[in-house]
Amino acid sequence: MKRFAGILALVAATLLSGCSSTLKSRDIDAATGRFPTDTLLATDGVKTEKPFQAKYRELAYIKTDGNKNAEYNSFLTANFSKTKAFTKIVKKDELESLIIERKLTDKVSNISDLIGLNQLQKQIGPFLIIEPYVEWKGGYNFFGSIKAIDPETGETVFLVEQTAFNWAGLDDPLFFPLFNAFLEWTKGEKIRTAPKK
Repeated sequence: MKRFAGILALVAATLLSGCSSTLKSRDIDAATGRFPTDTLLATDGVKTEKPFQAKYRELAYIKTDGNKNAEYNSFLTANFSKTKAFTKIVKKDELESLIIERKLTDKVSNISDLIGLNQLQKQIGPFLIIEPYVEWKGGYNFFGSIKAIDPETGETVFLVEQTAFNWAGLDDPLFFPLFNAFLEWTKGEKIRTAPKK
């Protein structure tokens, strides 16, 4: 967890000091139904793809393991919201408030691990855990992924990965291809990937 938070802090600093703007939320293009980017997900970028179930639509928890970078968290939340795949999207503090409001603190041990989130699912019903991840690999190279977990079963139901070179920001080569893959998955569409070379 500490390693993850440290990486995100480093990534945020690197992203914000890059050659051009990064972490700028965009609207979905009305003509394509996708986030605007010319980059497709890598050819082998789809690692896990189980059918998106209607039961996930009620609530999504964006789990960033306590990352304190407000700009990064706002960027993630804004773009997941723009997919319109969920009735409600919450971050950690909002999920904790929900647990307190519903007086579930004695039934949910914590929301930092899958056991606690499974306990919460038993109390409030189905929801989806979304774990975005980004890692600086050295130089201008970055790795990113979006994982979705069903807390009822503990199963990873979706996982996509992408690598990118941060020459002019990471939105187009890294973040938006991942968001587009996620959007296509929630719509039950084929995930578009780069052609094989």
